[in-house]
Amino acid sequence: MKKYKRKFLIGSLKQLSIRLGENPTSYDVGRKNNMPDRSVFELEFGSWNHALIASKLKVNNYYRIWSEEEILDLLRKKSKEIGKCPTQRDLDKDRLMPSKGVCRKFFGSFNNAMREAGLIVNYKINREELIIILRKLYSELNRTPTREEINERGDCPSILPFVKKFGSYTAACLRAGLTPNDGRNNNIWKAWQKHCEEMAEALYGSIISQFKDEEVGIPDIFVPNKQMFIEVKTCGYRGFEDQIRRYCSNGRKLEFWCIFKGIETKNNNVEYVYSEELARSMKLIGRGDLAIKCHQFKNNVFDETQTILVAN
Repeated sequence: MKKYKRKFLIGSLKQLSIRLGENPTSYDVGRKNNMPDRSVFELEFGSWNHALIASKLKVNNYYRIWSEEEILDLLRKKSKEIGKCPTQRDLDKDRLMPSKGVCRKFFGSFNNAMREAGLIVNYKINREELIIILRKLYSELNRTPTREEINERGDCPSILPFVKKFGSYTAACLRAGLTPNDGRNNNIWKAWQKHCEEMAEALYGSIISQFKDEEVGIPDIFVPNKQMFIEVKTCGYRGFEDQIRRYCSNGRKLEFWCIFKGIETKNNNVEYVYSEELARSMKLIGRGDLAIKCHQFKNNVFDETQTILVAN
């Protein structure tokens, strides 16, 4: 969330009051009047009324005290009235309804309130749209959003569509080119590491796994007859300048074998190879079994407990 200075927020409320010719309500702020959202004022001042008081404006009304059952009952009635699960916008339009902030306060998130009311949160959203949402949140937060943050936000789906569409939230993050919150999912990475070792052996014959060298460190795979290192990554989630500097000394080549596309660090001695390309290589040498696994990693984030799927 963008950080606004208190002085700016107070000034914007006063200017809005003059422009409207009346005391602003919490429904007047937001995009329609080119203002920060109500939640920004609540976060800075503690409540909407406190924001008005700090701006020396009249408090329109004092908010009622809600009970959980009252909120759930009104949500069910609103759903019957409009014929669908109400959205935050539906609540904003009806001043008799609890606000989205009240729903979050009582139930942890807006979507949780809908579920507690027995309503189905319908998000007809495809994989591409979910990826766009994740990337937008990443740009806003400057990091990968957590599962809890996804569930708590009212301006995006809950975690469920991500899991349903991609198999797991980690898979969704990887498909969006983001680093999972723990830096990488160890189970996924270990399985991909093992698979890459099998593919490297199929392609080049003799390889050394976890090659130890005092100068370069411990690369994942070393191919002696090519004088080439292979580093296994789920995706390029940051710059690898230090590894490139060490591994490419003495004119050696370095390849990053990745499941998904992400950040690429450009260098003449470095190549990024992705699961689709590796699958094609495996087919060319008659290893369709390894090609299928590449597709599994790309489409489902491979799990050894999963049923083997037919490649696309």
